Amino acid sequence: MTLGDKIRKYRTLKGLTQAQLGSMVKLTGDRIRQYENDVRKPKDGKLMEIADALEINPTTLFEPDYNNPNSVMHTFFELEDIYGMRFEKVGDTYQLVFSKGEDYQNSNWLMEGITAWTNKRNELQPDINDSAETITNKKERYALWKARYPYNWGEEIANNFAFVQKLNEESSSLLPSGRQPITRFSEFYHSLLSLEDAGIKYTLSVDEIMSRRSATFYIKLDYIMNSSDEIKKLYMEFRQCWYDMKEIGIEIHESPVPLNGNMNILLYSDNIQLITLFHAHMRHLEEKNSPMYDENMYKAAIEDTLRIFNIPIEEYI
Repeated sequence: MTLGDKIRKYRTLKGLTQAQLGSMVKLTGDRIRQYENDVRKPKDGKLMEIADALEINPTTLFEPDYNNPNSVMHTFFELEDIYGMRFEKVGDTYQLVFSKGEDYQNSNWLMEGITAWTNKRNELQPDINDSAETITNKKERYALWKARYPYNWGEEIANNFAFVQKLNEESSSLLPSGRQPITRFSEFYHSLLSLEDAGIKYTLSVDEIMSRRSATFYIKLDYIMNSSDEIKKLYMEFRQCWYDMKEIGIEIHESPVPLNGNMNILLYSDNIQLITLFHAHMRHLEEKNSPMYDENMYKAAIEDTLRIFNIPIEEYI
């Protein structure tokens, strides 16, 4: 959040117009507008006046000072607003928690970064049996990892592209020779249901990716690489359905990404029909896992969804 964003936020909370705030600090409304649009930046003395007029702690508006506990606390407050960050007490300590949801920006990706950080810290934590040279080496490698982040993460993803490509090349021969490309969303859904019927482990979600709401499918790279040919065949048929849609004109993406400390293959699209379909199936899965689960009702819900999405893909490009 920029300084201008902060001034606008707390002015609005105070119920003041730009002109009203300006008059309180001996400025014009136009000058306040320039501050809020980050066209101009107030000097520290004027910023103190603005904070006083808004009845807020000046620390809220100043750049973070990590040697000042009050400034650190206000940084935490801002992270709560942006990422849903909060602390929860567990015993005598506090644990950092991030919330997922539509109200927070890229919280999922931030949590992935924290997972990578935690794993690297555990990997390079000096051990009591380490020599002085080893301890120094680990500290230097850890400091370098933090200084280079996220380039380390990017290198890890780049290295795994080769594994994904190898998997796809070796498994493509498992696809039926006379296979016909799908043309309807219901056919794509059938392919997804085939994974579920076979007990294949995957994760569905609707996430913000590159600031675009997307239907996302994750499957662990190690899991699928070490699976039986039958499972690989079902996965490859499902993957090919994504590429059938791409041929029709649906924008889809595939890449390896870290998730919960494991490298996953990610398939995703911001197509609204796929997002709606994923939301529908995620609700079905919640019902299936609930204490009130009724198999007949579940099957009926699946059939209804298949009917609803029995529509040509080309109509929704």
